[in-house]
Amino acid sequence: MQPGIPSISEQLAKYYTEADSSAIPAKVRTRAREIILDWLGNAIGGSNLESTEMAKKALLSDGCHGSVTVMGGGYGPADKAAFVNAVSSHGLEMDDSNTQACGHPAVAIIPATLAAAEEAGASGRDFITAVIWGYDAMVRVGRAVNQDNHFERGFHPTATVGIFGGTTAVSMIKKFSAEQLKNALGIAGGFSAGNLECYADGTLTKRLNPGHASMAAITATKLAAAGYRGPRWIFEGKCGFLHAYSDDVSPEQMLKNLDYSEYGLMYTAFKPYASCKYTHAPIDCTIKIMKNNGIQAEEIEKISVDVVSMAVRAVVEPREIKYNPPVVGAAQFSLPYSVAVAALYGQASVDQFQPELLTDPAVKAMMNRVEMEHTGAMDKYLPYVFASAVVIETKDGQKYEDLTTYTKGDPENPMSSEELKHKFFSLACRSISKEKAEQIYAASMDLENISIRHLTALLH
Repeated sequence: MQPGIPSISEQLAKYYTEADSSAIPAKVRTRAREIILDWLGNAIGGSNLESTEMAKKALLSDGCHGSVTVMGGGYGPADKAAFVNAVSSHGLEMDDSNTQACGHPAVAIIPATLAAAEEAGASGRDFITAVIWGYDAMVRVGRAVNQDNHFERGFHPTATVGIFGGTTAVSMIKKFSAEQLKNALGIAGGFSAGNLECYADGTLTKRLNPGHASMAAITATKLAAAGYRGPRWIFEGKCGFLHAYSDDVSPEQMLKNLDYSEYGLMYTAFKPYASCKYTHAPIDCTIKIMKNNGIQAEEIEKISVDVVSMAVRAVVEPREIKYNPPVVGAAQFSLPYSVAVAALYGQASVDQFQPELLTDPAVKAMMNRVEMEHTGAMDKYLPYVFASAVVIETKDGQKYEDLTTYTKGDPENPMSSEELKHKFFSLACRSISKEKAEQIYAASMDLENISIRHLTALLH
């Protein structure tokens, strides 16, 4: 850190503000549209959840007025609308994930970007471009932080890392100069927060964390626009984000391939299951073994699951909660519950994570047949691949096993356009009509050629 050498935030700000958006490859823009569609499905589908309704009541019932769309109806100020929309989109636990970004980018980035774009009357094309750079920024921070240590300290990186992606994206909507973007990132570093004690008991504060990140991203950019300055060395400084939030960090990773040769959002995965990403490989294994060998649920004696180390604190421990999830939020982070419903129903979507199933005798019985362990064998795939090995033993003594590295929805094992379309409709139609969902789908597919206000007008 020398005064004459540009800081990481200064180099990133220059990189994004000088980018030629017309040079972004078509496949990257296509992926961005898919990401936005996936977020819309989650945000619309989660708009009538109790957690979303509570967020609306808390933030929008005090007589405040605004012009930014709130999912499920109404308007609010940009920051509060972004908060509610982030909570809404994180509730079903089917929002996208990006292991290199260290979390779920969409819920931290898109609500803030959409709010800023609607407020500014931005074009759909500019919105897509902003999302692309927001994802890129989050991936760069995610690579630099020590992910395992960051989680171990109790931080929720979707929020703590995601705020930098949201701030970058909103800054691009606002057409910031490099100096303004650098300041916005510095300010955002002081707002970075998000705690994961909710893993232990399934309380719903996890859904609030991206809400804070989205709201704070808007606040950081407003302060920067007003002339407020942020610290230059917000990332690599002794008291900067990386060193303050984890040990053994790699600041140099933030400047890797700073030449427009890669785009962070291309590492994004789409979730086919309504549970923590750490449960997806075990779910895939279970469904695959049963389907390929014609095994029926009633034939299963035991399901043994070996997981990566990072999964233990999220979906394995504390075992008394994971085997007896008291609420849906806890079930979404329970490995035995997720594997049990996959074995019983052949899927683990939103319908399998409902209150009535938490006490269902068949589900409880199957959960008790699930044995979880961490042998260390799966850790060789870390940090970016959450592999799992599953062995199913049947009552007649037969054993069947499978190893899954790249799960369904990963870039290496992608969902097709039709599968993503089906997912959008299955989520959105939980809250709106098929006709309305078709209008929103058509608009999202034509986002390059319409204004954001055209899209948001359909969200009421």
